[in-house]
Amino acid sequence: IFVTMKMKQIIVFIGCCHAAAAFAPFVGGRVNVQQTLDSHACFSDAGGDVITHTTRRVFVDDTIKGSLGIFIASTVASTPAYASGGATAGGAYLLSAKQRYNKRVIAGVKSLLSLDARDLSQVEEFFSSHEEGGWEDLSAAGYLLANAFRTSSTKAPDSLPSVKKWRAFAKEMELVQRSLSKKDGEKTFASYKNAEEKLDAYLEAVELPPGMELKQM
Repeated sequence: IFVTMKMKQIIVFIGCCHAAAAFAPFVGGRVNVQQTLDSHACFSDAGGDVITHTTRRVFVDDTIKGSLGIFIASTVASTPAYASGGATAGGAYLLSAKQRYNKRVIAGVKSLLSLDARDLSQVEEFFSSHEEGGWEDLSAAGYLLANAFRTSSTKAPDSLPSVKKWRAFAKEMELVQRSLSKKDGEKTFASYKNAEEKLDAYLEAVELPPGMELKQM
């Protein structure tokens, strides 16, 4: 809780009124608040008349109740608003990320696993596509989905298990691309199979079914 200047003033106000009540003289069973407040100059109403109460106890009780209400209102008004952890880390943010990226990731995975990796023309088409289901879209959506699995908004993305598993998969896919550019069918196929293994670890980290299940969906 941040102590603002207004809150400090209220605390001083409460202390002043307690002092006034404690030393106020009784006159006929009443607290002579006017005499006391004249000397202590605690507070007055809008018209400049000093407020009086019947007894010291009533005066103190009313002062505490009123001051507490002002204190709470002031605290609520002056305390900065912070987003809950669920809005920036996990919770609603994760749910929103799943709604945005799950479909795209699944489409990309299904396209990838449906390839005949020995047919370089199919593999090349997958990498050159700019549409949903191609590597470009899968690489973007896959990383963003992995990045949504954080427990703290200040946690570095590279420290997330889901992001680490995504990067391991993406690294194998880079090797597939590299072999493809050299028209090396054997290395392309071997890298593709390695990527399949890394893919399942990633899918588990982002709470999606294994690749073979997604392929059959």
